[in-house]
Amino acid sequence: RLYMQFRDSAAKTINLTLNNPKNVDDGDYVDFAAQDAAIEGVMDTIIAKNIFHNNGNDLAAKVNARILDYKSTDVMDV
Repeated sequence: RLYMQFRDSAAKTINLTLNNPKNVDDGDYVDFAAQDAAIEGVMDTIIAKNIFHNNGNDLAAKVNARILDYKSTDVMDV
């Protein structure tokens, strides 16, 4: 999951999460520098195009972004 956090024009924090975002990779490894640049570009586009609003307030600034990985471990088979 890609977790993105923004601040709106009223200084409130807004969270957006994308499930299964596409990786920027070279087949064998993830190019983290390219991935970081792509994520920052997406966040800039979201702000510039006013794609999302929060109670009438535009998103105004990027706060942070994280890639969340979850690992599932079976503990019991029935």
